[in-house]
Amino acid sequence: MLNKTQDEITAKWKSFDTEHPLVSIKCLAYNHKKYIAQTLEGFLIQETDFPFEVIVNDDASPDNTADVIREYEKKYPLIIKPLYQAENLYSKQDGSLDKVVDSHLKGKYVAMCEGDDYWTDPLKLQKQVAMLENNSDVSICINQVQTITKNKELTDWV
Repeated sequence: MLNKTQDEITAKWKSFDTEHPLVSIKCLAYNHKKYIAQTLEGFLIQETDFPFEVIVNDDASPDNTADVIREYEKKYPLIIKPLYQAENLYSKQDGSLDKVVDSHLKGKYVAMCEGDDYWTDPLKLQKQVAMLENNSDVSICINQVQTITKNKELTDWV
């Protein structure tokens, strides 16, 4: 588990209004027990001068993904705001998963990252928010990605 404390992560925040974070990170997880810790740590390494929240939804994973999320929720309660589903919403294919999760997003901006993906750049959010705040004609931004194969090989940047 990450050695940074919640106080260390929030030390540079200009505001501590966690009820109105500038960014909401939307993370959907299902059977991601093997990956979710690395995913959450990719969020928690973010160095920002603004508050952000992580809305991580465990969609009734049978592999105990929720147990890993609970560990992070305990250590970072101002940042990690989990949703634990009693039944799998994705399988309904009726949009209920997005409706439930999106209703909890409070940020001006939404960053998305699936529970089996992760971020490596600690300035990712800071750079993207700065670009969006300084360019009112821009409404979306994306970043390059790399895939790690089953053999632990990195693909080219896409």
